[in-house]
Amino acid sequence: MSYIILLKIGSENEVQLELVKKGKNIGTLSWTDGSDMSRLLLLKIDQLLEKNKIGLDKISGYKIMSEVPENYTSFRIAKITLESLMIGKDSGSIPK
Repeated sequence: MSYIILLKIGSENEVQLELVKKGKNIGTLSWTDGSDMSRLLLLKIDQLLEKNKIGLDKISGYKIMSEVPENYTSFRIAKITLESLMIGKDSGSIPK
């Protein structure tokens, strides 16, 4: 079974990270971004996966839903972090 990481970025700096399987939310972590997206995002993804006992090998993709424009730093950091995670997972350079 494959899962999707759904990242929601709100206009008031609220961030919600969801683990989704077949359109159903399996787990959620929320926090307020204080310009620390680059420090927290991978940690939060790891926490979400560990909490739900799911390995990175079960993640098939990601989606970002944002109320902030794509040129905002937090959006760009989130996008490159998730893209890099997927590339690393697929290349085998990130442990499952």
